[in-house]
Amino acid sequence: MVYMSSFKGQNWLIPQSIHDMVPKNHICFFVEEFVDSLDFSEFDMINEGAGHPSYHPRIIMKVIIQGMLSKERSSRKLASACRENFVFMYLAEKVQPEFSTICRFRRNNKEIVKEAFKETIKLADEHDLIDLNLICTDGSKIKANASKKMCLTKEQIGKLDSIIDKMIEEDISQDEIDKEICGNKEENLTNLEIKNLKEIVKKYRESKNKEKIKEKYNIAQEEFDKDFQLKRVSLSDPDCRMMQNKKGFFELDYNVQFTVDSKNQIIVANDVCKDTDDFRQLEPQVKQTKENIQFKEDTRLSTDCGYNSGENLKFLEDEGITGYIPNKEQAKNREQKIKFDNYEYDEEANEVISDGKRFRYSGTYYNKKDRYRFHRYRNKEFKLNRDVPEFFRERLRMKKKMETTEAKKIYALRKSIVEPVIGNIKYNLGFDKFSMKGLKNAKLELNLASIAHNLKKIWIKRGILSANNKNLIFYLIIKNNQIEL
Repeated sequence: MVYMSSFKGQNWLIPQSIHDMVPKNHICFFVEEFVDSLDFSEFDMINEGAGHPSYHPRIIMKVIIQGMLSKERSSRKLASACRENFVFMYLAEKVQPEFSTICRFRRNNKEIVKEAFKETIKLADEHDLIDLNLICTDGSKIKANASKKMCLTKEQIGKLDSIIDKMIEEDISQDEIDKEICGNKEENLTNLEIKNLKEIVKKYRESKNKEKIKEKYNIAQEEFDKDFQLKRVSLSDPDCRMMQNKKGFFELDYNVQFTVDSKNQIIVANDVCKDTDDFRQLEPQVKQTKENIQFKEDTRLSTDCGYNSGENLKFLEDEGITGYIPNKEQAKNREQKIKFDNYEYDEEANEVISDGKRFRYSGTYYNKKDRYRFHRYRNKEFKLNRDVPEFFRERLRMKKKMETTEAKKIYALRKSIVEPVIGNIKYNLGFDKFSMKGLKNAKLELNLASIAHNLKKIWIKRGILSANNKNLIFYLIIKNNQIEL
């Protein structure tokens, strides 16, 4: 058998500059160019004073952004890459930050990262890569860094809280703990729940700082006080919520939101929230988009039926934004039901027409259970009522619009505009789970993912093809506008 010759033990003659070790058209050079253009004066003001000199923020920022592009977010692995990988060694400018330095930078500089995301939007706008004639908003679920075993009910957290109090006061035995957990049979705890409780108590019993553990329970209790409908809270990350993913499984997630332009799929707004649905996320997305980039007079917005609420439709009309949002029945091409706007409205008489019967306005009421206002219309002849949403007029106008061929075509574009962006971030960038805990940290990570997405889009449109196309440079013409390299 003949093998290729190798050169073990032979001295290497490598270029004197790390720059020469990196492929000429690598995206890291664009990351470097972008980060060097950022203003870090705010960082300088915060960190001014006595003490050991800090790494320049541009170094850590370059490493973190390149890590997101390279599907590597672990601070320990990023620190290792700055010692072993030529791309990261080049971006780190021949220094070797520790993992704790990278982690601390991310944790303490959320506003700087947020401003960097806004700068990507400005950069894309300067290169004429954003078209606000149509923007699309959509949400998705991303797993939180939390365990289901640590997700407990209010009663279970209260029980553990009392056990921790006893631990602080005295050293109680494991038998006493087991008796405390299993003593009340009326709670109907499953064997798995009892097992999880015992494991949690055992883990915390071995901890030296029980006062810190007490703080975790207090934070979890506060989450229950904020939302009375909340059934379970995670002790490891109280901000995340149990949500159902597309596969039908329930897991601890955050709800992430994206607003994307229709020309080059540039993310113009993003957010992370605790809500299990998207009803309350449209208004914040529109407002954030307006903060990041100026709207056009004829800007149109398309979303799926998850954003179809009277409040959202009223908001869009007040803002002068043309929306294309079907109701659930229209989105699924099903037969209309009464509760989904299957009625007509006589504006002059202020009467609702349903099944050939007219219903006159009776009053406005508030549903305490579901927390929404509705109007009641009554037909005295047949002694029937029709309850319609508070903003039913806006709903009917949207329903009528979405029945037109033009509206259906515009709505269909949403699938090819915003959904590929979510797929790119989850699968191409590998961002399918948060690595940090807490809502604020989750927003930080999403901003980093959005920066990576936008920079790669701009980098490609500026003319650099992928390595599979031999790194050729070309001029891309979009709608008769030549983009400058």
